[in-house]
Amino acid sequence: MKRSAFSLIELLIVVVIVGLVYTLAISNFENVKQNKVKPTLLNLKSYLSKLEKSKNAELICLDKCKSCNLYVDGVLDANASAEFEDFLDEDVKVYRYDVNYGLISLQNKVFFNSENTQEEICFSLSVDKNGVSEQLIVEYKDKFYDFSPYFTNTKVYLSASDISDVREDLYQEVLR
Repeated sequence: MKRSAFSLIELLIVVVIVGLVYTLAISNFENVKQNKVKPTLLNLKSYLSKLEKSKNAELICLDKCKSCNLYVDGVLDANASAEFEDFLDEDVKVYRYDVNYGLISLQNKVFFNSENTQEEICFSLSVDKNGVSEQLIVEYKDKFYDFSPYFTNTKVYLSASDISDVREDLYQEVLR
């Protein structure tokens, strides 16, 4: 007996299998979306490093850190900026470390928005295409986040003296 077509049962089995594969693929895709890591000060440098860019990625927080925007190669990324809602508040303090003076508070920089209006930046961090960031130390919620090491993750300290001790030890090691 020679058959030239598929039976109805065979077609139904194929439709059910395709439906199951589709359902599994969609649910896995949604799980991947939900597992996306929300940026924090601890993982911010890594987050900015992983963005596709030809020059740099920069997070700029304005209006006493009430709003933060992400700029990739100088262009506002509105979709990614939504991830930084309630990222920081006005309690953030930014420092740099000097061997002779210790932690030095940085003055707020200015930013000119799209309407060419000057705004005060309360926090910004830029990471270039090679993963090198600005050498900042950020005090926020009783912790100190050290963005200084070039190719390592952000380090967290509980006090300014802890950072000073580590930096002094590093300085002494370099002098040897």
